[in-house]
Amino acid sequence: MKLHTKLIMAFSVIILLMGITQSVFLQTRIQSTFETYLEENNAMFMGRLEQNLELYYDETGSWDNVQQIYFNSSSTNGTGNGMMMRGMMSMNMSMHNFDFLLLNKDGKVIADSASTRIGEAGADLKGKSQDLFVKGDKVGTLVVQQHKLQNLEEEFLHSSNITILFSGLVAAAMAVLFSIWIARKITQPLRNLVIGIKQVARREKVDKVIISTKDEFHDLGEAFNDMSQKLERNEEIRQALVADVAHELRTPLSILQGKLESIQEGAIAPTEEIVLELTDEVYRLNRLVSDLQQLSLAEAGKLPLHTKSVDFKQFIDRICIHLQWLADEKEISLLHDKIPEKCLVEIDADRMTQVIVNLIGNALRHTPKQGVVEISTEEQDHSFLVRITDTGSGIPEDAIPFIFERFYKRDPSRTRNDSGTGLGLSIAKGFVEAHGGSITVESEVSKGTAFSIILPKK
Repeated sequence: MKLHTKLIMAFSVIILLMGITQSVFLQTRIQSTFETYLEENNAMFMGRLEQNLELYYDETGSWDNVQQIYFNSSSTNGTGNGMMMRGMMSMNMSMHNFDFLLLNKDGKVIADSASTRIGEAGADLKGKSQDLFVKGDKVGTLVVQQHKLQNLEEEFLHSSNITILFSGLVAAAMAVLFSIWIARKITQPLRNLVIGIKQVARREKVDKVIISTKDEFHDLGEAFNDMSQKLERNEEIRQALVADVAHELRTPLSILQGKLESIQEGAIAPTEEIVLELTDEVYRLNRLVSDLQQLSLAEAGKLPLHTKSVDFKQFIDRICIHLQWLADEKEISLLHDKIPEKCLVEIDADRMTQVIVNLIGNALRHTPKQGVVEISTEEQDHSFLVRITDTGSGIPEDAIPFIFERFYKRDPSRTRNDSGTGLGLSIAKGFVEAHGGSITVESEVSKGTAFSIILPKK
C-alpha cells in the first residue's frame, strides 16, 4: 500500500472518530441543556402556581372548583384565574411535558392537570412535591410529574440531531478532500526523490530534485542533490582513475613486452644496459602499485600509523641532507634554520618523511637557479604548522583545485622520467589527513608556492 493511500486512510479514520465523538458530545449536550431549560421554566411556573393556589385557598378557605379554575386549560371561568393559567400555559410550551396534581391535607388527589387521577390516594405518587401553606398551616401538596416529551420538543431535538449529522458529514467530506490535498503535498517530494533514486540505481544522469517547501523534505532534497552530485563526481573520478591506471601500466608493460620479444627474436642482445632498462620499468610498476595501495588505505582511513615523539628540527635536517645534492646541482638555497630546537611532534616518521620529501622535491624541481626553498615551523595553541615555500614558477590558479587529485599533472610536456606517477601530492594529502591534520597550498605564477601542513598537538 502506498504512503499516499495510507495517509488518506489515516486522516479519514481520525476525521471519522472526531466526527462521531463530536456528534455524541453535541447530542448529549443539547439534550441536557434542553432538559435543564425545561426544568428551570417549569420550576418558575410551579412557583407561580404555588403562589396562586395558596392565594386561592386563603381567599376561599377551601379547594372547591380548583380543578376548573387552575387545572383545566379549557376552562373559561370568569374569575380570570383560568385565563391566567391558560396564558401561562400558552407562554410555556414545556408544561406539556409535566402533570400537575393537587393533594389535600389527607393526601387525596383533588385536582389533576390530566384529569385522570382525581379521588385517588396520592401517597405513592412519584415526582417533585411542594407543600402549600396558608397562615402557617399546611393546606395541601402540589406534585409535579415529568413524562415523555411532546411532538414539538421531540421535533426540536430531532431537528438538532439531523443538523449535527448533516454538518458533520459536510465537514467530514471537506476534511477528506483536504486530507487528499495534504497527502499529495506530503508525498509529492517523496515521489520526486524516488524518481531521482531510480535514476541513480540505473546509473543515469540524475536531474536535480526541486522541492519548494521549506521543511525537512527540502533539507532531504538538498541532501539528495548533494549526494547525487558527489556520486556523479566520484564516478567520473573512478572512470578517470581506471583510465589513468591503465595508461600508467600500459607504458611500462609495453616497454617490457617489446624489449623481451625483441630479445626472444634475437633483434637485440640482452646487454647489461637493456636489463637495467627493464629493471627500471619493473621498479616503476612496483612503485605505482605501492603508491596506489597506500593511497587507498589512507583514503579509507585504514592506513597503519606508528607514531612517536620526534624532534622536528633533527627530522628536517636529516631529510635536507639527503636532498642537498639536488639543491646544489641547481644552485638553489635550501633553508631550514628557522626551526626551533627541541621542537617535539607526535608523527609517524616514515609516513611524514615521504610527505616532506615529496613537497621539497617538487619545490626543488620547479624552482629555477639561484632560487630559494625554505622550510619553517610555527607552534600554535592546539596545532603545529609546517610551511614549505619556494620562489619557483608557481601554480596557475585554475590548476590549484586539482593538484591533490590522483594522476594530475599540470605540465603535460614533462617526460615520464621526471614526472613521477602523478600520485605524490595525493599521497601527501592522505598521509597528513591520516595524522588528523590538513594540507593547503597558496601560489602565484612567477612568484612561488607555499604548502602549509597543520598537525594537531597530542
